[in-house]
Amino acid sequence: MHYSEIKRIKVLNNKNFNNDGKYILYYMSKSIREEFNYALEFAVKLSNEYLKPLIVYFPITDYYKFSNLRYYKFMIEGVIRAKKLIEERGIKFVIEKTQQAPYQKIIKKLEEIFCLILEKGYLKYQRYVNNLLADKINASVFEIENDVVIPIELVSKKQESYARNIRSKIYDYLNFFLKPIVKYDPIIKSKNYEFNFNELNFEKVDEYLNILDIDKSVKPTNYFIGGEDQADKNLKIFIENKIFKYKKLRSDPTVDYQSNLSPYLHFGQISPVKICLEVLKNYPLKDENVQSFFNELIVWRELARNFCFYNKDYNQYEGIPNWAKKTLEEHKSDKREYLYSLEEFENAKTHDKYWNAAQLEMLKTGKMHNYMRMYWCKKIIEWTIDPKEAFNIACYLNDKYELDGRDPNGYAGISWCFGSFDRAFKERKILGKVRYMSSEGLKRKFEINKYIEKVNSL
Repeated sequence: MHYSEIKRIKVLNNKNFNNDGKYILYYMSKSIREEFNYALEFAVKLSNEYLKPLIVYFPITDYYKFSNLRYYKFMIEGVIRAKKLIEERGIKFVIEKTQQAPYQKIIKKLEEIFCLILEKGYLKYQRYVNNLLADKINASVFEIENDVVIPIELVSKKQESYARNIRSKIYDYLNFFLKPIVKYDPIIKSKNYEFNFNELNFEKVDEYLNILDIDKSVKPTNYFIGGEDQADKNLKIFIENKIFKYKKLRSDPTVDYQSNLSPYLHFGQISPVKICLEVLKNYPLKDENVQSFFNELIVWRELARNFCFYNKDYNQYEGIPNWAKKTLEEHKSDKREYLYSLEEFENAKTHDKYWNAAQLEMLKTGKMHNYMRMYWCKKIIEWTIDPKEAFNIACYLNDKYELDGRDPNGYAGISWCFGSFDRAFKERKILGKVRYMSSEGLKRKFEINKYIEKVNSL
C-alpha cells in the first residue's frame, strides 16, 4: 500500500479482531463500484493476511426518505454491475432486503464478523451509522475515505469559508494522491461460500424494484443509466469531445460541455481519482481546461464535503454565515412581486420561463445544468415569503428529483445561493447583501432562449 491509500484508512474503535468471526464484512453503502475502490482493496488485503473470507454486503431497503423509483433504478443498475465485476474476482457479493435500517441487520451479525469495513460519509446520518457500528460491534472497525481525491481532514481540521482557503493545500497534496490503485487478488475465493444471509440474486432491475415499497411517482429518467461501465462511457465522451472547451463553455446552459458525471459520483459508481488520472492521460495538469475542471471536481467538491463534515447545520438555513442570515432577516418584510407555493415551484408554474425550464430539466432528466441551479435557487429565495422556507423548498426539490441530490454538493450549492462561500454585495431588496441573479443576466451571458428550446425538446 502506498501513502495515498494508507491516509484513507481510519480505525473507528480500539477493539481487536474477533478471532471467532467467520468472515470480513465490507458494508458497501456509498461506493457502488469494483474499480478504484479503496475500501474493497483494503478488505481483500485483510482477507489475504488473515485468511478470512470476504463478503461485500449491500442491503437494499425502502426505509429512507425520498426512496423513489428514479433513484432506486439508477442505484440498482449500478449494484448489479458492481456485483458482477466483484464476483468475477471470486468475492462473494450479498444483496439482502431489509425492512429496517441496514445497520440493524449488521448488528445482528456482530458475532460472525471478524472485522468490519465501512466507507466514510460526510452527512450526519452516515457518520451516525458508522460510529454506532464501531461502538456496537465487538471487532475492529475500519473506515475508508473513498469519495474524494484527498482526505478532507488532511486538508483542513475546520470548516473553510472559501475555496481559496484550500485550493493551494489541495494542489500541494495532489501528486501524492493521484496514483493508480493497488489491486489484490483474493487468496480465498468466497463467491460460493454459504453464509447466513437471505440473498437476492435477481438479474433484472425490475425484479428488485418490485419488492420495494417506494415512491413510484418520481419516474426514472432515460438520460442516465446507472453503472460504472456507463460512467466510463460518459467520462470517455467528456475527454474526447468536451474538455477542450470546458473553461469557456462549462457555464453555458444552452450547450452540453459538462461532464455529466455527478450522478455517478454521488452513487459512487466512479472514483474522482480515476477521473483525474484518465484526464491526465490526455491533457497536462497545467492545461487551462483541466485546471477549470479540477477546480470543480476536486476543489469545490471537496470544499462541499468539508462544509458538511464540519457544519452540523449544512442542510438547514441556520448553517449559512451570520452576515447572510442577518441581511436576509432584515429584508424579510420587503414586498415580493411574486410569491409561489411549493406545489407551484414543483410543477414549474412560475411566471419566469427560464426558471420553469430549469425545473423541467430536473423533472425530465434528473439533473439540472449547474449554472441554472444557481439561478433556480436564487429565485426561490426571491419568490418565497421567508428565507428559511425558501431554503427548505430548495433542499426538498433538489433531494427529491436530482439524481445527485442528498449530497454534499447539493447542500453546499444551495447554501452558496444563500451566501455561503461568497462575499457581501451591494444591498438590494429581498436578498439584501446576498448575491443577486437576474433573467437579464441570463440574456446578456447566453442565448438563453436556446436553453428553453433544448429543455422543451427533451
